[in-house]
Amino acid sequence: MLPTLRHRPIHGLLHTLPALALGLDGRPDYSLTHPAVLRDLAEHAEDCMRLAQAGMRGIGALLVHAAPEADVGGVPGEVIESLGHLLAELGELAAEGMVMAAACRAQLAAGDAGA
Repeated sequence: MLPTLRHRPIHGLLHTLPALALGLDGRPDYSLTHPAVLRDLAEHAEDCMRLAQAGMRGIGALLVHAAPEADVGGVPGEVIESLGHLLAELGELAAEGMVMAAACRAQLAAGDAGA
C-alpha cells in the first residue's frame, strides 16, 4: 500500500530547493533558511523518501514474479540492469531525503529552542 503523500512530492521538493540558503562554501545553510521553507523541504523530502521506498518494494515484488521469465530470456538483461540502476538511484533519493528532512527538522527545533 502506498503511504499517504502530499501531491507530487518530487516536484514539490525540486521547486522548494532553490529557496534553501547556501553558505559561502556552496553547501546548504539551514540556519539561514526561513522556517517555512525548512518545513516545506522537510515534508517534501520525507514524502520523497516514502515514495522511493514504496516504489522499490513494488519493483522488487515485480522482479520476483519476472525472475522465471528473465531466466529463459523472456525479459532482456538490459531491462533488469536498468531497473537495478533505477533502484540504486531511488535508494539514494530515499537516503538523501532522510538526511535533508533531519537537517531541516533539527534546525527548526534549534530555532524553536532559541525563541
